[in-house]
Amino acid sequence: MTNKTAMLRERSGWWHGRASSFWSDVQPRSSAVRTSRAVSDFEVKIYRSITLIEQAEWDSLCGSDAVTRSHAYLSAVEAAAIAGFTHFYLRVFDSRGRAIAQAPLYILVTDFGQLLPNILQPLLARCRVWWPALLTARITECATPLFAGPALSPPEVVHDHSVMAAIEAAVADLAQAKGSRLIVFRDFYRSDIDSLQWLKPRGYKCVNNLPLARIGVEWATYNDYLAGMRSRYRKDLRRRMRKAERLGQSVQVLDNFAADARGWERQAAVIYRQATGFKREAVNADYYRQMNHALGEACKLLVVMCEGRAIAHGMVAFDDENAVATFFGRESGPANGEWFLLMNEVVRLGIERQCRYIHLGLGSYDAKALVGAVEEPLFVYTRCTHRLLNWLIRRVPDLMKRPPVKRNRPFRSDGE
Repeated sequence: MTNKTAMLRERSGWWHGRASSFWSDVQPRSSAVRTSRAVSDFEVKIYRSITLIEQAEWDSLCGSDAVTRSHAYLSAVEAAAIAGFTHFYLRVFDSRGRAIAQAPLYILVTDFGQLLPNILQPLLARCRVWWPALLTARITECATPLFAGPALSPPEVVHDHSVMAAIEAAVADLAQAKGSRLIVFRDFYRSDIDSLQWLKPRGYKCVNNLPLARIGVEWATYNDYLAGMRSRYRKDLRRRMRKAERLGQSVQVLDNFAADARGWERQAAVIYRQATGFKREAVNADYYRQMNHALGEACKLLVVMCEGRAIAHGMVAFDDENAVATFFGRESGPANGEWFLLMNEVVRLGIERQCRYIHLGLGSYDAKALVGAVEEPLFVYTRCTHRLLNWLIRRVPDLMKRPPVKRNRPFRSDGE
């Protein structure tokens, strides 16, 4: 593809991906998808803004349980213009012009130097004086931005080999056109893996992402949830709540929080600076404004108040089946149980709304297990378009793989 052709396509509002045999490398595409079971014709369009797609058209494939794949959520993230992201939106159309699958995409410059030991960081800094892009990569991801979880709509499309081959070919074309060497498809559940084995001969490596911590709701009320706990877990939870009360802490649930967006950004930055390990996205004030504006009643901010001051916050988004905790922030200084207080409030709201699942995100698994969260493994497929580098990457150990852990059983219904 020439630069002129790519420019014309981008100016038109969407970019045509042409599907081809999944055995080919990143080459000019024909209009057909060669699969192991049939040959089917698809048209793949990649749009440069969610605003170019009608909300009803996009949401018709998402279903009622996909707040983080919804038009409102994606438009909020795009409008927030978080540093480093270039957003795209892929749609697959059948021979009759009907949309049958879609997914958000983005290109993000990622700093892998974070993975080096601390002792090597000064050396990396000196090397980057002469080579600024050292250990950074432009990654093309088929993924939901700022959220760990499935990106494809409808979710069952992952099991349709021909459609997935069309998607993979178009994403590879986009990566080539944008000078991105690394392609990532995330996040898939364990039940999806068998349907994606064909990606391995295409050069992809399947690795673990951090698991998703979530609670399957089986209680009618929050009091039922407490009553169903084993006594030591219930006592621990109540002890933490009593401590928060002694400290004068309480949680307010805000429907309108955009006016204080700068303060929420500052609190989120405290957590970002203190986080250890690999990190990428840092949310800004516009993220809070846009989420409040676009999602409305489906998004709330939980704020920990103490002596009339907002000392911490957490955001939660809802759809018909899920309560999804997103970003957390707090004032600088020693932590004093604010995070646990906010997590408990997310659980309470999720139960009150009779959600099917309460998603508590990645990390801090031991603490989340105390309130009933279990780890749902997530998997990522990745390849580098440079053959030699891809050969090396496929031999790198799976850095995100967690050793087997003994599952906590905080509820009497869990058995022994």
